[in-house]
Amino acid sequence: MANSKTYRILSLDGGGSWALIQVKCLRKLFAETFNSPDPTGHEVLSKFDLVAANSGGSLVAAAMAENLRLSEIEQIFGDEKLRSKVFSRLSFWEKSLLSSAARLFKIGAKYATKRKHQALKEILPKISQIDLMHIPKHVSIGDDVKTQFLIIGYDYYRNRAELFRTDCDSLASTSVIERKLKKLPAAVQSSSDCLVSLVDAIHASSTAPVNYFNEPATFKVNNKLKYYWDGGVTGNNNPVLAAVTEAICNREQYEIEHIQVLSIGTGTVSQLQFDEEIPVKYQELKAKHEEPGLIKDIQKMGTSILNDPPDTAAFVAYMILNSSMPAKPVDFIRMNPVLRPMMINDANGKHWDLPPGINNEEYATLNSMDMDAVEDKEVSLIVKLCDNWLNNAGVPNQAIRNDGALNCLIGHADFNTAKADFKTWFTVAN
Repeated sequence: MANSKTYRILSLDGGGSWALIQVKCLRKLFAETFNSPDPTGHEVLSKFDLVAANSGGSLVAAAMAENLRLSEIEQIFGDEKLRSKVFSRLSFWEKSLLSSAARLFKIGAKYATKRKHQALKEILPKISQIDLMHIPKHVSIGDDVKTQFLIIGYDYYRNRAELFRTDCDSLASTSVIERKLKKLPAAVQSSSDCLVSLVDAIHASSTAPVNYFNEPATFKVNNKLKYYWDGGVTGNNNPVLAAVTEAICNREQYEIEHIQVLSIGTGTVSQLQFDEEIPVKYQELKAKHEEPGLIKDIQKMGTSILNDPPDTAAFVAYMILNSSMPAKPVDFIRMNPVLRPMMINDANGKHWDLPPGINNEEYATLNSMDMDAVEDKEVSLIVKLCDNWLNNAGVPNQAIRNDGALNCLIGHADFNTAKADFKTWFTVAN
């Protein structure tokens, strides 16, 4: 039911190198929906009114704003030298004695924040010079200026989410809300969240703490030095809920009648309970049962920003837009490969097995692989998982809500089903 009042959202999860999945997904969608196998970033962005992104997803969004072709963005994640610029390892001399000792327990920073900032400026030179408020004009095709950006960060000292916007008039912005409710005159200057470059915003959004980067992202906002961590710390590693809220806040002023959402993840894992009663063919399919303790707890907390189960944000956002709870929401599409056990019921009885096309060793490696996959063999395995999912070869799509057998209750069970609904957004009949 697309029309001039339809508002389309593209939401991109965080996930470091795994954001490669988002690029490959978009290439497949545009090849089969628009007969455009390698569109420019601006061509992709022109199909959406709002792009919300966090961390690795924000790098994908920014690279599209730079107007790189999707194949070129794929190369950012596929080229080990480029990956190593973003994930630039700390030398021995850059680590404190405490940090070096902590790494013995797989705790503590591995990468240099400042070198990441410089790498982003080198990879994305055009948008490094453009304030957020000017990005919609920069990415527009012709006179059609419509695509806004929403990038998630975490203010290190204020312990608050920081949402970097290109839309300085958004009614989700505190300063705009205040002007409206207090009937104040229009602001003389734009709010500070519009006055940073897109590269600075994604630098903030992608600086994962504790186990990843050695210090917060720093840059000046209104001539004041600010400090930021990854937006995943706010619980918005999947930014779809923030995106839907943004759209609803602006529904009246932009005359939005209908909202469509495409939310693309960076891969997720769903394990069985360690005490699962149904027979399990491989122990790797079950969550490890390890005794809690200080070291283990710190390790878990250090990676927890990625483990905000993205289904939580997706389900809440879906319910806000679909109170009748349709089982297959055509206008709310979650696309994300999920590495999970598969329930098999054959002559041998009911049991859990691996997803087709993924062997035991690959499953275990993918399950344990961190978001900072920098080695070629790691990225190759991510590509294999993604290609399996994109080609409906056995790896399922992440549901908005599963049943007890991990099958899709709400959402799209596989990539092809999700892709078919995405195509309907752009048919003449709609």
